[in-house]
Amino acid sequence: MLFEPQISRKPNLYPWSQDIIDALWTSHWTPNEFNFRADHAQFYSDLSEKERGVIVRCLSAIGQIEIAVKRFWGDLGRNLPHPSLSDMGFVMANNEVIHNQAYEKLLDVLHLHEAFDECLKHPTLGGRVEYLRKYNDQVYTEDRRKQYIYAVILFSIFVENVSLFSQFYIIMWFNRFRNVLKDTAQQVQYTRVEEETHFSAGKLLISTFRSEYPEYFDSELEAKVISECESSLAYELEIIKWILEDYSGDNGLSVPVLSAYVKNRMYRSLSECGFSVGTLSEQESEHLLASYWMDEDTKGVGMTDFFHKRPVDYAKNFRTYNEEDLF
Repeated sequence: MLFEPQISRKPNLYPWSQDIIDALWTSHWTPNEFNFRADHAQFYSDLSEKERGVIVRCLSAIGQIEIAVKRFWGDLGRNLPHPSLSDMGFVMANNEVIHNQAYEKLLDVLHLHEAFDECLKHPTLGGRVEYLRKYNDQVYTEDRRKQYIYAVILFSIFVENVSLFSQFYIIMWFNRFRNVLKDTAQQVQYTRVEEETHFSAGKLLISTFRSEYPEYFDSELEAKVISECESSLAYELEIIKWILEDYSGDNGLSVPVLSAYVKNRMYRSLSECGFSVGTLSEQESEHLLASYWMDEDTKGVGMTDFFHKRPVDYAKNFRTYNEEDLF
């Protein structure tokens, strides 16, 4: 049982935790891979003032989350005292350290710290921090276990699989359709892969909670989760409007398209975690078609110019070879 302490390392009662660890290890990266010099030149020479504003607000929104709410996984072993889960939590927490330092380095190179500080004063971002910390709200004060299950659900959906993806979309759009910000886009690709892996870990935890503690997944919990997700979605749509303002580009960068993309992502996340969800309107479904390239880029096999970028889906040590294999 997840909440019951396991003293010995063996057996591994939750072997899927090692699958998460291995996936994160094979995609390991550090900020030292990037110098952002080309991005610096393109930011100030190839982008218009309006486009630079979009990028600054976008990076500010990413950096704010990476700094504000990313200590959750490091405490996993305290709440679920199993060696395998503690290991998984520390590996995921290490990812967050890398994310923090990577975006801090990017702000340094682009000389955006002052702009970043100004953006953080905007009430839209301030409100976002409050709702992203909802997983800390003591909703079930008399039941610590139910409270932690509630926290895992909200954190996995809000923070890991929805809140950053509109910003990832914007950066990847500029790289794909404007051919700028190579290093920034590569960093986003790394981060995106790891956030999705973290969400996969959250889904596995939620599924295990459902199996071992079904009594906690009552109608009250489901209604509370769905209500919080609806509130968070409203904040995210305001963030999109704030970042883009009146900017729109060809090939799927606009407030309606990005709003449909994030709304669909929220519904899909809820569904994958076993909760009932709403559906997109007919108009939203039409807008969603313009975001297909992002899902293609996220889920499909990457096509990478090896002389220009390092592929993020390259698996190190994926196969071993011996003499019989080779000769």
